[in-house]
Amino acid sequence: MIIENGLFDRMVICVNEKNLTDLEFSGRCETSGNVLLTVRDKNGYIIKGFKNQNAGIAKNGLFKGILKGLKAGGPYNVEVSIQDKNNEIKEKKVVKNVLAGYVWIAAGQSNMQGCGLLKDAAKPHPMVRAFYTNDRWDIAKDPIHNLWECVDDVHVDLGYVRGKRTNFITGTGPAVFFAQEMFRLTGIPQGIIACAHGGTKMLQWDPSLKHLKGKSLYGATLRRVKKNGGKVSGIIWYQGESDANENDEPLYVERMKKLVASFRKDLKDKKLPFVCVQLGRFVGNGFVATYWNSIQDKQFKLVKMIKNFSVVPAVDLSLDDIIHISGRDHRILGKRLAYAMNVLINGKKAGYEPIAPGKILLKTIPPNNWVNVILEFKNVAKEFVVPEGIRPSGFSIGDPEPGPFIYDIEVNKNTVILKTNLSSSGIEGKLLYHGYGTDPYCNIRDTHGRLIPVFGPVWLGEYRALTPMFTEWFVSFPVEIPENVDPKLNGLKFEHFGGVSWEQMKFQGRFCDLHEKISLFGDKDFIILFSRKIRIPEPMKLLACFGYDGPVKLWVDEKEIFHDPEGTNPAYEDRAKVKFELDSGEHSITIALGSNKCRVWGIYFRIERIDVSKGLIKKGIVVPMPEII
Repeated sequence: MIIENGLFDRMVICVNEKNLTDLEFSGRCETSGNVLLTVRDKNGYIIKGFKNQNAGIAKNGLFKGILKGLKAGGPYNVEVSIQDKNNEIKEKKVVKNVLAGYVWIAAGQSNMQGCGLLKDAAKPHPMVRAFYTNDRWDIAKDPIHNLWECVDDVHVDLGYVRGKRTNFITGTGPAVFFAQEMFRLTGIPQGIIACAHGGTKMLQWDPSLKHLKGKSLYGATLRRVKKNGGKVSGIIWYQGESDANENDEPLYVERMKKLVASFRKDLKDKKLPFVCVQLGRFVGNGFVATYWNSIQDKQFKLVKMIKNFSVVPAVDLSLDDIIHISGRDHRILGKRLAYAMNVLINGKKAGYEPIAPGKILLKTIPPNNWVNVILEFKNVAKEFVVPEGIRPSGFSIGDPEPGPFIYDIEVNKNTVILKTNLSSSGIEGKLLYHGYGTDPYCNIRDTHGRLIPVFGPVWLGEYRALTPMFTEWFVSFPVEIPENVDPKLNGLKFEHFGGVSWEQMKFQGRFCDLHEKISLFGDKDFIILFSRKIRIPEPMKLLACFGYDGPVKLWVDEKEIFHDPEGTNPAYEDRAKVKFELDSGEHSITIALGSNKCRVWGIYFRIERIDVSKGLIKKGIVVPMPEII
C-alpha cells in the first residue's frame, strides 16, 4: 500500500468549521475490498468511533477513503488497512504523529518566502507544522520555503538550483510566527503549506496558468493543497513589490480580485478567508513612490471590494536589508496576520476589523486662522497610543507632493488631529496621505499594536483644478522704488520696469524663498519682481492663488489685477485669490513684492481653473490647464 494523497506522517489535517476532519485520501494497493481506519492517540488508545471504521473502497489497484469526524487535536496515529472479501486484513499502513487543525496557504513573494535573519526565527512548536516545498511535513522551522529541494519545476524555472542551498543567514518569514500565534489564540494545531517565491509578479500568479500545474505558481499551489486533501482554512499573502510600476500597478486590483476568486472556486470554498499584508518599506532607489503608494492604497481598499478579506500594515516594521522585513519584526507581522485571520473566521467577538479612516473635519483655529484636520478612525481597539516623549508621525498633506504643512500631530482616543499652517482656502483641494513614500515613519497604533494602514490620497475640502506651484521664475532685485511710489507699492505701474535685468531662478520646495539674499540689504526698502509666462490651450476662467509676506501687486499681460498694500508676515498659501479670464495663447504673469525693510521672504503662486465641473475633477477626468512655460 502506498498513500499518495491526503495522509502523511507529521501532517496537519485540515478541519472544517465544526473543527472536525473531512479528509479525502487515496493511493495504490494490490488488494480489493474495504478501506478501514483505526485512529489512536499518542498513548496508543483507540479514539472512540475510530476502530476499524469503514472509510472507503479499494479496487483495480487503487483505493480511496474519507477520514470524517475526527476532532481537532492530536497527535494521532492513523492506521489504514484493506480488508478483502473474506474479512482478512491484507494490507496496512500506519501514518504517524498526525494533527488535526487549521491549515493555511502562505503565498506571495520574498517577504512571505522569508528573508529575515534566521537568528531571529521562531522557536519550533510541536503543534505547528509545515508542508515544506519538498512535499514533506515536519515541525515548522524557518526556512519553510526550502526551494533548493522543491518538487515543483516553477521554482527551478525562476532561478533555484535543486540540491544547492546557498544561503544559511536569512530565511525567516511571517508564516511560522502567524501559525504559532493562531495556536495561542485558538488552542487548535496549525499547518502551513509553503508556496511563496521571491520577486514574483501578480502576472506570474495568474490562475489562467493552472493547467501548467507545477510549472506555474498557482498550479503548484493547487497541486500541493490537493495532495493534502484539497482543503485549507485560509490564505496569508504578501506580494506587490514587483507590481509597483507603471505597467502593472493599474492592473493590480483586477488581478487580485481574480486571484482570490479563483482560489475560492478551485478550493470549493466561497468564503475562504484571505489576509493580505500591505507593502512595507523600501529604502533606496528603484521604486517610484507614486506606484508603491498606489499598490498600498489599493490593497487597503480591497477590504471593501472582497468579502472575508483583510489587510494588515507592515510599514512600521524594521528591515534586515533595503526591502525585507527583519526576522525580529516578522514576529509582530505574524501576530497581526493571526489577529486579522482570527477575526475573519470567528467574527467580531475575536477582535476588530482593519483600522480605517472615518469622518474628516476641517476646523479653523485662532489666532492664525489655520486649519486643524481632525481624523476620526473606525475599528480602533480602545484608543490610539504613542510612547511618551515620541512625536506622533506618519501623515502628510500635498498637492500632490507632500509639503511642509503639518507642524504637529495629536492623538485622542480614536481621533488624530493634524495641526497645519494652511488657511481654510489654502487647504481646499489638498491631498491627505498616511505613509507617503517608500520609506515613511509611521508610529500611531491602537492598544492591540495595530498600525493605521497606509492610505491616500484623500481629498481635503473642495475639489480644485490646480496647477503645480510656480517654483521657477525670472527674478529681478533689488529694484529701486520709483519716484512717486511708496514702500507699500502705491503708485507702482508696470511701465516702471522697462529697464530691469532678469535672472532665472529655480526654488527648492513650494515656497519661493529669497530671505537669505534679501537679508544682505539690511533694512532697506526696495522691490522684488517675479515674472513668468503661461500657455492657455482654450479660453479659461481662472484664479490667481498666491501667498506673500509683504506689500504686493499682480499683473497679467501687463494689466494690474491685484494690489495688497498691507501684505505682511507670515506668508501662507492661497492668502489671496484673484479672478481673471484668458483666451488661448501665451500670457505673462508679473508680481512685485515690497521688501518691507528686508523683512519679506518670498511668495507662493499657482493658478486654479474655476470653469470646470467639480464632478469631473472628483472623478479624476483630466481637464486642460494652464501650462507653465
